[in-house]
Amino acid sequence: MIHNFQTLIDALRSAEPIQLELDRNLQVLLPSQAAAKVQLPSSFYALSPEEIKREQQLRTEAIERSQMLRTKAMREKDELREMKKYKFAIIRIRFPDGILLQGTFSVYERFMEIQEFVQENLEHSGLPFVLNTPTGHKLILDEDANKTLIDLRLVPATVLNFAWHSSVIEEINKSPNKDMYLKPDVMVLVREV
Repeated sequence: MIHNFQTLIDALRSAEPIQLELDRNLQVLLPSQAAAKVQLPSSFYALSPEEIKREQQLRTEAIERSQMLRTKAMREKDELREMKKYKFAIIRIRFPDGILLQGTFSVYERFMEIQEFVQENLEHSGLPFVLNTPTGHKLILDEDANKTLIDLRLVPATVLNFAWHSSVIEEINKSPNKDMYLKPDVMVLVREV
């Protein structure tokens, strides 16, 4: 019995760890599906007395903070602390035809993971493209590749706008399927309404 136990301990010590892989939960959405509102039951909005007290306390603290003079660094620190509450981020990529590609990412993953996610689902894979934030900031692979989603302020969710890189627009326009962005086997995933 002790010999078997020692064998098991040795096996555990010599074993290699299993790397966890986050399920991207790949989804393809039509513009109408992305805009659809989620209907919640009225019980969702009912608060217990403890929840009401906690909400009042949070509002009081927020009012006190807003009346206090604070530096930009203090505000950014609070914003980062708020973002670090999240473990995952939902990233949607909006293509010019309105189709949205959605994936789930860890907030500590790098921008290059989003880039690779988009690349592996494109019909014209291998061609360079650009992703823009809703504010119009262009995410550049050379500069942003190793920045985390928190660093880029893409947490808890964001929609990035897709565009082909200017160096390949002419090549794409000559392609017979120039208006097709995602692979056909990915487009099959469009959810039925």
